[in-house]
Amino acid sequence: MKYLVPDYVYTTEGLQANRVVAVNDEGYIAAVVENTLTDEELQAPSAVRLPGKALLPGFVNVHSHVFQRNLRGHTHRPLSQQDTFWTWRRAMYEEAQHMTPEQLYELALRTYREMLANGYTSVGEFHYVHHQPDGTPYEQPNAMAEAVLRAGKEAGLRVVLLMTAYARGGFNQPVEEGQRRFCDRSVDAYLARVEALRSEGVLIGLAPHSVRAVPGNWFHEIARYCRTYQLPLHVHADEQVAEIEQCRLAHGCSPIELLERYGALFPLTTIVHATHANAREIELLALHGCTVCVCPTTEGDLGDGIAPYAELRAADIPLSIGSDSNTRLDPIEELRWAEYTARMRYQRRRVLVAGELEAPGPLLLDYGTRRGAVALKLATGSIAPDLLADFVVVDLEHPSLVGWTQQDFLDTLFFGSSSEAIVQTWVQGQKVYERR
Repeated sequence: MKYLVPDYVYTTEGLQANRVVAVNDEGYIAAVVENTLTDEELQAPSAVRLPGKALLPGFVNVHSHVFQRNLRGHTHRPLSQQDTFWTWRRAMYEEAQHMTPEQLYELALRTYREMLANGYTSVGEFHYVHHQPDGTPYEQPNAMAEAVLRAGKEAGLRVVLLMTAYARGGFNQPVEEGQRRFCDRSVDAYLARVEALRSEGVLIGLAPHSVRAVPGNWFHEIARYCRTYQLPLHVHADEQVAEIEQCRLAHGCSPIELLERYGALFPLTTIVHATHANAREIELLALHGCTVCVCPTTEGDLGDGIAPYAELRAADIPLSIGSDSNTRLDPIEELRWAEYTARMRYQRRRVLVAGELEAPGPLLLDYGTRRGAVALKLATGSIAPDLLADFVVVDLEHPSLVGWTQQDFLDTLFFGSSSEAIVQTWVQGQKVYERR
């Protein structure tokens, strides 16, 4: 047994002083109890003393495209007369063409180490660079996926592989040259690759890329597989106005309405972005118990728009966060910009709050930890018995936190600080990062 002894622990009851977190040999939290350890016990090797520190649950990054990290800072030069998501996408396709399994491993390793350094303890890797550039499968069909998993294991980051299905270039459109390596020849071939990984015990979810890229017959099979094995289903939807217009032209409905027709909405479904979701779509998400993953730094970088935060909150739809294109890797910044952009959209403060008289900090932490864990079907996200021992250690003496109080600690962290205040990251009871 290992005992973590910080000054404060953030539990489901809030920020608690004088607590000890006991972690068993399997990396699960055994107990969170009042600190009654003697001086002798505190000096034992099993006691990890953390004076001047607070222990928070580790952050969960629900949506990452790790290969896009190479684009950071390189897509802001003019790509066309009027740059949009769609012109950025061409640069992304070009980047994807050059990636080999070994290059993907090296990039993922660097990126995952950076995620750990900034407080993410788990990531949902929305992985869709599958095959060789011309679409021919590698001799080992899951070579690219294995590269990602190997990088996560070496870094010490928990990776949930969200295996992406891709079948066409758009509504009733053939595959473009730059999309060939994303595509499987059939839904059966895609599911065979998924099954090979699932049967090996890989943490996995299924991710039909979007209603643009995946036809209805594929969605039905993927949703059936998810229900059979109780696996998460993640899908991009309503990120772009043009996507919605194309969907209405092709099917006479919006993307989320189409997902319902396909049987793809259920409690393990996470809609990524939902930036332009309308009232009917929000009603459907609430009805089926779905989660929404917002990615504010990427949505800002690509000019997507601002999610309908107030409407999602009013419908009690749980939110989670993702770093998406990985331009920025800071969960505190991601959560801050969720609330800040909501304030700009509605021209009022305190949008993401649990109740009228509450501050945003506790709900933002919940979105960044527990809700993300639910979206990836992980037993983590809170500091409580029987959950995985995933923690971040916050330096209470960091200059950005000067003046914090027990009442407003989380608000001081989210609105006045950054991940630089995080000095250690623990995954399943093991310290995997320490700021020097």
